[in-house]
Amino acid sequence: MNSKIIFGLIGVGAVIIILVVGTSFMKPQEPQNNDQYMTKENISSSSSNFTLPVNYTSTDLLNYCSHDESQVYNDICIRGLWEVGDGCKNANFSSSNPICSDPRLGNFEMKVNKEMQDLDRSLLQFVDSCMNVTSENDIGNCSLNIDRIKNDCTDSRYASIMSICNDPNMNKFAEKYADTSSKLKPEQ
Repeated sequence: MNSKIIFGLIGVGAVIIILVVGTSFMKPQEPQNNDQYMTKENISSSSSNFTLPVNYTSTDLLNYCSHDESQVYNDICIRGLWEVGDGCKNANFSSSNPICSDPRLGNFEMKVNKEMQDLDRSLLQFVDSCMNVTSENDIGNCSLNIDRIKNDCTDSRYASIMSICNDPNMNKFAEKYADTSSKLKPEQ
């Protein structure tokens, strides 16, 4: 009886060790290049599970952002590669950095622009629908999300490509539901 328990515990321990060791081998390794180091502090992000090292290169970022189609939704990839793309417009940066001629950078920017256009249409529809809400719950939800949109619009690059940032309905909503929204916001 005791030997069965001991063998069972050893078996469970072995499975745990295999899982821990196996996941460490499956974790992608980030290449280490010596070109144009960036830091996380240069790129605003709300992502808490970002796997790039603290100091990474623009090439590391492009490799990370290009490896998976879903990265076109990753704020770090979008803003980081916007920064790289803007740098590539500078002759000194582009002449010394091979990333500027990497077709993945342009492909990523095209994908992001398409997604941003779709997002812009969705946000415009959302704000329009908020103009007709009646329940406090819906007003609170709209108010919270419109505040988030306005916050995103403080980024000049984002605001330059998103027509939602100039949508007068965001201010009209704030005016129309000012009393209800003020009651719903937590005291600070």
